[in-house]
Amino acid sequence: MLETTAAPSTTSTVPVAGSDVPCRAHTTRGRIGDREARRVPVRADTTQRSRDLDWVRHCLRVCDLLTNVQSLSQSDRALVAFAIEWAPYGGADAEELFIKFGVHRNRFLSMLQAAMIPRRSDLKRLCAVKATLGTDILRAWQRDHR
Repeated sequence: MLETTAAPSTTSTVPVAGSDVPCRAHTTRGRIGDREARRVPVRADTTQRSRDLDWVRHCLRVCDLLTNVQSLSQSDRALVAFAIEWAPYGGADAEELFIKFGVHRNRFLSMLQAAMIPRRSDLKRLCAVKATLGTDILRAWQRDHR
């Protein structure tokens, strides 16, 4: 004959009192309708990844803005967007650059610098934004160089 046993409860809590580790509250379910919040420590590198993701999103929006006002051409936009996406990792490796653009790292960086030079037709505010974005990307690509 079949026996019915109660499922073990999964609503235990993880104590983190007195800890300097940031925590997120998650809900877990034991029995149907039985909810209890538990605290789960956030890994230290999670906040760094979040900052990197926010930076990438911001830079891609700036890149789109520069493209919309015709401060960047479509080909330059592809180059800059690629550089932004790889910036948190210190840049792409030589193989990836060669596959995507057919150039080595030094040539790619010089193409990126050329794309980010402000044009005469750019507004002063856009010149500053473009120069800052270019500097930030190049600095990120110099970090953790492979």
